[in-house]
Amino acid sequence: MNQTEIDDLLAQARRITSSQSAQALALADQAREASRALAYKQGEAAALVVHASALYMFGRGNEALNDLTSALEIGEKNEIGCTRGAALQMIARVYYTQGQYERASDCWLACLELPDSAVAPEFRTRAHVGLGQLLFAHEQYETALAHHRRAADLAEEQDDPHLVSICLINIAVDLMRLNRFEESHATLKQALPLVRAGQNLEYEAEIYSVVGQIHLARGELDRARMSLMVALKINRLHINTWGEASSLLWLGRSSMGSGYYESAQDELRRALALAEAMGSQHLMAQAHRALAELYARCEDHDAAVRHETEFQTLRNQLLQQAYASPQLATMELRLNEH
Repeated sequence: MNQTEIDDLLAQARRITSSQSAQALALADQAREASRALAYKQGEAAALVVHASALYMFGRGNEALNDLTSALEIGEKNEIGCTRGAALQMIARVYYTQGQYERASDCWLACLELPDSAVAPEFRTRAHVGLGQLLFAHEQYETALAHHRRAADLAEEQDDPHLVSICLINIAVDLMRLNRFEESHATLKQALPLVRAGQNLEYEAEIYSVVGQIHLARGELDRARMSLMVALKINRLHINTWGEASSLLWLGRSSMGSGYYESAQDELRRALALAEAMGSQHLMAQAHRALAELYARCEDHDAAVRHETEFQTLRNQLLQQAYASPQLATMELRLNEH
């Protein structure tokens, strides 16, 4: 296998990472071994990043970090081009999922500072998306929306429908949290054909999840459950652990709203277990919050207090990072610099 064939193999693996994660892992392994045989360092580093991306889909964040660190170590002594930016962006994504927000912001901001030779435009755009998600997690919804709209502008400039769909979904989530439901729903309708054209099951599931959350916020519980069940099915089909946990969380809230307390307890406990397995502090906090509400309705005072305490502890830990981090504090000021 020559270098061109290795690059083609990695391009194939990237295309299927979100829909056929196990196959992507196998292709990345094959590309890495072939790169080693040729002493093709850029190919080896790129294979590690693709491998890490597939591991992330399975909720195996720490293993993904090991691969990404190895890719950057290769880059310390060898030219790896835009693989450096791809690795930093993926490291940030893992840290974000784990609730290590200051580390995530460091990596995403580094993506914006890299020279063009070390980061593709796609990953600069993804860095803006990530920074917006960090602001969202810190309940700065208007500023998050500004970052995601900036990212959408960059994606449009690149004429990249895949990136545009990512940005639109995040804009829709921001709008939903700002109670701008009509705008949110309209934005999701704009994103859906782009996602389907690209056959991206991960983002299609996310769209159904957000639609379900909008219905839930409006008190349309049956419609919410239908959308959330579709999201859950898709996430399980292509093994997106984070997506599965999120779907279960919102299904639990839907069941609770309908008075199906046993179903809600089962769904929320499963969501919490998956969140804990991934180390996702944000999802863990939201699951504890929902369980506290559920047990309060069931008049189980001790369980309600226990979960409310867990929620407040996790929430405070996450929010403290916003005040402790000078990077997070100045994100709004740096919005238009890149």
